[in-house]
Amino acid sequence: MAFSFSRGRESRTSRRSEGFTLVELLVVIAIIGVMVGLLLPAVQAAREAARRMSCSNNLKQLALAVHNHHDTYKAFPPASHDVRWQQKLNGTNSWDRLSFMTHLLPFIEQQPLFERIEPFIAAGGRPWNYMDNSVTPAVPGPFGTNVATFRCPSDSVQISFDDVKPTSYHANRGDIFLNSGDHEWRGAFSNGTRGQCDFAKIKDGSSNTAMLGEVVIGRQNGPPMQQPLKGGVATNVNIMVGGPFSPSVCMAVRGPNNTLANATSVQNSWGNGGWGAGRRWGDSLNLFTGFFTVLPPNGPNCAWDNAERTAQPPISSEHPGGAHVAMCDGSVKFISDSIDTGNLSASMPTDPANSRTYSGPSLWGVWGAVGSIAGGEPVQLD
Repeated sequence: MAFSFSRGRESRTSRRSEGFTLVELLVVIAIIGVMVGLLLPAVQAAREAARRMSCSNNLKQLALAVHNHHDTYKAFPPASHDVRWQQKLNGTNSWDRLSFMTHLLPFIEQQPLFERIEPFIAAGGRPWNYMDNSVTPAVPGPFGTNVATFRCPSDSVQISFDDVKPTSYHANRGDIFLNSGDHEWRGAFSNGTRGQCDFAKIKDGSSNTAMLGEVVIGRQNGPPMQQPLKGGVATNVNIMVGGPFSPSVCMAVRGPNNTLANATSVQNSWGNGGWGAGRRWGDSLNLFTGFFTVLPPNGPNCAWDNAERTAQPPISSEHPGGAHVAMCDGSVKFISDSIDTGNLSASMPTDPANSRTYSGPSLWGVWGAVGSIAGGEPVQLD
């Protein structure tokens, strides 16, 4: 009788284990780590490029809304003190605090939201109030509504669900120091009781004059001396040294690690709303919906005393190197941090009444000229 051992040998062969050694596994992990390290910046850059394009498109839509407003009312909406709100509300209930954005709502397909504002304010609501207590049970008011067109996707600040909603886009108040309610105006948006801008008043050309600009939304809370340069506000800065406005004093508040060296907490005395830039899209005060073409893009934001009224926000963004601006012709341009701002150590002329009524070319270089509607300066941004 014959026996064969081939089956046993075959069985032993089949039991040989196949797989990675520890060294091979570590090599594969290292290769994957290197690939992720190489690809992640590219992915992040692609995402930011998409966010930047969306941000630019929002500005374009708002610029078109201003144009449609002009077609309907023959003027731009004013930055503050809109006499239409004065008439509707009989000059009561902080009618002057309603921002230019309130009258843009019908032109960005937000007519129902617009129609909620008058009864809300008439019942005692304000642009800084979240809840509408005129109904039972109370519901969020119109200014608690997030309007996607008002927000740049690159702006990542967190907003509480039970707070009024912000905006990343502000109106051009011009190239002079202004309190929110002052009468003077050299930009495209004015105090409505003193007149309104229209295309006939833009003597420097609509393609050379700024209409709207990006401003980073500020944090609501935070300790003093640690406020970010973008979106924060340095208060009680003596930018009116000797009377005239000197922007160099504000430039000096830039602190270490891109913070404000002379900043207050952005929590205000009412305990809500905050002192961060852009925190209320419905509020006409400078800090929330205005910008000025004096300090360069991404420069400091200073206030003389009351941070909300006297803040002088420059444009700012989370995009590298500058920020977007919509021009009065509806085009959108990216303004570099390095744009010429003239001699920031100069002082803006004022008369004893501090009326800031000077006319003619801007003191603040190309950027100042972009902010003035009738300075008579030749400007070429492209």
